[in-house]
Amino acid sequence: MLVRRQPQGRRSLGFQLEVPPEVGEVEEGQVLKCRELRQGGSAAGELEISVFAAALIIDRDGLLAERACDVLSSETAVRGRPATVAVSLPGASGFRASTVRRADLPYLHVLALAPADLGIDGGVVVTLRTATPDWAAAEHMLRSLRLLAYNGTPNGRVTAGTDTDDAPILPVVSPTRD
Repeated sequence: MLVRRQPQGRRSLGFQLEVPPEVGEVEEGQVLKCRELRQGGSAAGELEISVFAAALIIDRDGLLAERACDVLSSETAVRGRPATVAVSLPGASGFRASTVRRADLPYLHVLALAPADLGIDGGVVVTLRTATPDWAAAEHMLRSLRLLAYNGTPNGRVTAGTDTDDAPILPVVSPTRD
C-alpha cells in the first residue's frame, strides 16, 4: 500500500512511503502510524511519521540532531543529550538517536530528516519502536520513503531524490541501554 501526504499550508513538505503487506495496522491522522503484529498478537514493530515546520536554513544539522534527541528524550528516561548518528536516505538526510529500554518494544530509533537538496523550512520525524534491533518492514518503509516538497512552480511539487544504497538503515548493533 502506498501512503502519500501532500505538502500543504505552512508545511511545504510532505512524504510518501510504501507499507508492506505484513504491516496490518495503518492509522492515518496528524501522525501516520504503522504497526506489524506477530502471530500471537505481540508487536514486531511500530513506525510513526510526522511533518514539522522549522527554519532549517541556518544550522540545519544542529536543528535536526536536536529534534531527534528531543523526541527520543520525551519517550525515555535518557539523561543528558543522547548521541546522534548522521543518516542518509534516498533524497533525505538527517540524524538518528537510538536507545534500548525496558519495554515490549525495547529498541527505539528516532530519525529527524529533511530533503537533501531543497531549501525547505521543515522536515519529518520518524519514530521506530521495534522488538529486535532490525525490523524488515521498517527497512522497507524507510527505503521507500520519499519527501515531497513544494517548489513554487505551477505544478508545485517535486519528489526529493530517488537514489538508493543497499546498506542497512537500522543498526545491527544494539545502542546503549537507558
